[in-house]
Amino acid sequence: MSRAGVAIALPSLYRKLSWVYPLLFDEIVAQIQPPLPILLAKHPKLVHAMSHAGTLGWIPAILAMLRTVLEVGGHERKALGVFHRGLYKVALSRWVLRWVFQSQEPPTFAKVIEAFRDGPITDVALFPEGDNCILGDVYEIRPFRSPKFVELALAAQAPILVTVHRGSEEWGKDFYIPSWMLSWVGRWQPAYVRPLMKNPVLNLPTRLTRIPKFSLRSVLYFPRLSYDELSSRPRERWFQLQSEAQNIKRLMQALLKDMPYV
Repeated sequence: MSRAGVAIALPSLYRKLSWVYPLLFDEIVAQIQPPLPILLAKHPKLVHAMSHAGTLGWIPAILAMLRTVLEVGGHERKALGVFHRGLYKVALSRWVLRWVFQSQEPPTFAKVIEAFRDGPITDVALFPEGDNCILGDVYEIRPFRSPKFVELALAAQAPILVTVHRGSEEWGKDFYIPSWMLSWVGRWQPAYVRPLMKNPVLNLPTRLTRIPKFSLRSVLYFPRLSYDELSSRPRERWFQLQSEAQNIKRLMQALLKDMPYV
């Protein structure tokens, strides 16, 4: 049976990953409103909705937020890792998820809600763009794959900390996809075909370079509806969640627009 995973104390997670920081970062800069110490003290549970940038952009984003939270005293916080199913299909990434996050398999959404709402977990970080990060410009916010992260926040009565970042965009490279290859792409990932017809470029990870300055910018967002207000009809429920998700996407776009390129 699939389960949501293990609540991991942030200091324990940092000890496993501390050796990575000198290799990847010269400087991490975070601008968070309201100030993070106040935010953590006031909100015992947070959903982190983070921008993706390139395919591997989630790695420095998670690392930077982890250190930032610990620097302001968030040592009692406990996190749950929720990752794309595709990462469990690759031997290396599957091993990393099991060793670092104690995540054996992709959990069902119902299990994630149950664990976050009823368990000791305080923080769940998700990347709403999902594998759409492969398509389009890494300097922009791509379409969200799903609005379900909003439902997670509503179920636990948790606000959403919306975070964007700059610094890891050069980890990927754009590859032009000629029209004759679209049928092959369709067999691999049908959802990519239509976007590639408009903009035939895939951004694929090609290197891991040191980041001179990695910048985070975050603001707190409160959904405008409650969990009890969600419709029992799946289609109507999806449109309710999608409306909130689009508000968050627009907020991400505004935050990213005001951030300098690094």
